[in-house]
Amino acid sequence: MSKIDKIISFDIDSDFGMFKKPDVNDIYFTYNIIPKPTLLGLLGAIVGFGGYSQMQKNDVFPQFYTEFENLLISVAPLEKKGVFQKRIIKYNNTVGYANKDGGTLNISEQTLINPSYRIYVAIDLSKNSHQLLEKYLLANKTENSYIPNYEYIPYMGKNEFKLDIKNVQVFDNFSYELDAVFAISTLFQNRGKVALKLNEQERDPFDISMSETYFYYFERLPISFDELGQYQYENFSYTNAKFSKDSDFVENLKLVKIGDSVICLY
Repeated sequence: MSKIDKIISFDIDSDFGMFKKPDVNDIYFTYNIIPKPTLLGLLGAIVGFGGYSQMQKNDVFPQFYTEFENLLISVAPLEKKGVFQKRIIKYNNTVGYANKDGGTLNISEQTLINPSYRIYVAIDLSKNSHQLLEKYLLANKTENSYIPNYEYIPYMGKNEFKLDIKNVQVFDNFSYELDAVFAISTLFQNRGKVALKLNEQERDPFDISMSETYFYYFERLPISFDELGQYQYENFSYTNAKFSKDSDFVENLKLVKIGDSVICLY
């Protein structure tokens, strides 16, 4: 695992959100969870790194991705069972370049309602970009308040959906030592062909915790770009089920314990 000096967490929320899937054009569908490349763009906006519109002829990737490509992050949806409400919104696009034939382009777009996430970023203070990110995230934090500080306005996937940054916390003390049995409080990669439930810790049928209802959420999300700028994907899961630290499944994840919570960095 990369060197980690501290972990900073913060919450983001908005009235609406839209993280467009690139594979369907008849209706614009959205991912339920903010993808890592989108999150890196959000962090780049906060510190003032260039995006797609600032790319030069010889640039392979926008500046935000070049600077934060190896940044370890973690995401937890702040919604019961991780699923946000969605609505199909229809509107007309009347700009000239969208309607070369002189007509009006009708768009149907799936939109997230009140999306909110807890974001964790692992800071390596030997990297200038990480130092800059820490500076902006903590610039106006006091014990009882926080005033967001950023160069460009961050948004929830579309520039119409301005987001709020709240609840910034710094964790200098964290551990890689896990309890014998634990739950993962964030998204984590669900790799391999073995079903997730085969790695779940067996529950004692006489344990009152058996009354707890376990949920599982799965989504295939972009995690990086290839050399052609196309998304590369991984399968992710989110669950309140408990796992044993001795399982091969767990050993392949980048897990960190913060207080009583275990997060997965990717």
